[in-house]
Amino acid sequence: MSIASTIVKNTPIFGRMFAVDKSTGLEEINAWPALMIMSSFVWLVVAGLLGLVMPATQIFDLSSDHFYTTLTLHGAALTFPFSFQLMMGVGLHRSGGCVGKAITGWLPALTWLTMNLGAAILTVAVLMGLKVSVIVMFPLPLVGAQMGVWSMESVIVGFTGIYLVLACMILCYPLLVLKMMFFGKKRQELVLSERSLNEPGMLGMLLAAATLLLTGLPLVVVGTTLVLALYKVIPMSLAAWAADPVVFQYTFFLFAHNLMEAMALMVASAMYATLPLYLADGSRKLYSEKLANLALWVLLVTSVTSGLHHFITFYPNQPAALSYWGNIMSWGTGIGAAISIFTVLATIWQHGLKPEPGIIAVLIGWALYILDGASAIVTSNIAWTYQLHGTMWQSGHFMTVVLSMSLMWMGVLYHHYPVITGRKLDSALGSLYIKLMTVGSFGAAIVMLAGGAAGMPRRFADWHPEGWMLYGNLILAFGLIIGASFAVYFYNMMKSREISAPMGELARA
Repeated sequence: MSIASTIVKNTPIFGRMFAVDKSTGLEEINAWPALMIMSSFVWLVVAGLLGLVMPATQIFDLSSDHFYTTLTLHGAALTFPFSFQLMMGVGLHRSGGCVGKAITGWLPALTWLTMNLGAAILTVAVLMGLKVSVIVMFPLPLVGAQMGVWSMESVIVGFTGIYLVLACMILCYPLLVLKMMFFGKKRQELVLSERSLNEPGMLGMLLAAATLLLTGLPLVVVGTTLVLALYKVIPMSLAAWAADPVVFQYTFFLFAHNLMEAMALMVASAMYATLPLYLADGSRKLYSEKLANLALWVLLVTSVTSGLHHFITFYPNQPAALSYWGNIMSWGTGIGAAISIFTVLATIWQHGLKPEPGIIAVLIGWALYILDGASAIVTSNIAWTYQLHGTMWQSGHFMTVVLSMSLMWMGVLYHHYPVITGRKLDSALGSLYIKLMTVGSFGAAIVMLAGGAAGMPRRFADWHPEGWMLYGNLILAFGLIIGASFAVYFYNMMKSREISAPMGELARA
């Protein structure tokens, strides 16, 4: 039994949901993905509970300190150890089964460890008083320490946690994907559904890994320099260039924006790979693989520099031409999205669809992602950015992109769950989860966007005097519905039953 399988088996409650099926000979592609997925769900519970605390602090007029603490923890837990780690687990399992490569050794172990240890260390730092947003506006952490808002020790601990999480996303995970794609021995007994790298389902994963690695390397250099300086390995004078706000912000946003774009490429590839498996006529063919690949390339090219629209307020550090370029490229991503929308709808129109819970969840998440893309294009506009970037509109955009991708990956997980665990999920509970999640996620997204359009500020802990409690109460209500949907999803996994059919045959279906 592998270390990963042992950890999953010995984890209370969650271990029951993700216990690895070792009877099929597929443990080498099941174990580490199962541990990553299980860990992501642990962090989901943490993020969900914290998400409910934020509006509660407003309703019961609690200390604003609780609001900012939970806001920081909620955003960090939902984005990295939940959403990104869920993508890692499901994506790696899909890759292993497509190329017939084992997911074993020190690299998947390091990938899991850096993500979860880093997230835990960052949590400790926030509890010590560090209250920055998911978007680390440097030098805010140092300014906060200098003004006595939080301690310098919390800054050092926080940057250590952030550094480990970034090491996972920029180095460990992309290198693991590239290793599986191009290196290692292919084993036929591990092949579940063989695919070439030119197919959309695999191309998107490859492009996403390359995006994370290439756009993240400048941040690795800057981050390593700052961490060494914080730990006094090198004098701070040698890190002055990395501590310059403009240098840090550009390197950080180059990666942070493309992190979301890389996740979009990944989830698009998962859509292209999963949809054909649920076509009514059994054809297993997209309407056009060439169009699907074109959409991925358009999204890649336009998204790499579209993040420049975040720097609208950085004058005179950013020339106006770059701001307009970011705006244009943001609108250009809509071209890739339009091609993708056409391809998916044309595929369903041509071949029909089996309405299984997994693929329906993927399509609902995809629809939510389209709504999010529309909201992002609005705030990429230079004129609108000044009005909306500091409001709940931007929070709604960020929350929706994370939630939509998570919803899609949870749908894809429906397809992979029987292979990993040897157990079957209940369709009726799956349908209930989809209904609750659809109402909750679209409701929360629309309310947050509406609040932002009405001028409701983000990261603001006093909603009562300005009359923002209506939006806050609605966010709480829809948040509770989202929480109920996750509870149904968890219950479904807890009550999953063993499959009577031979798993070797079912896994390759």
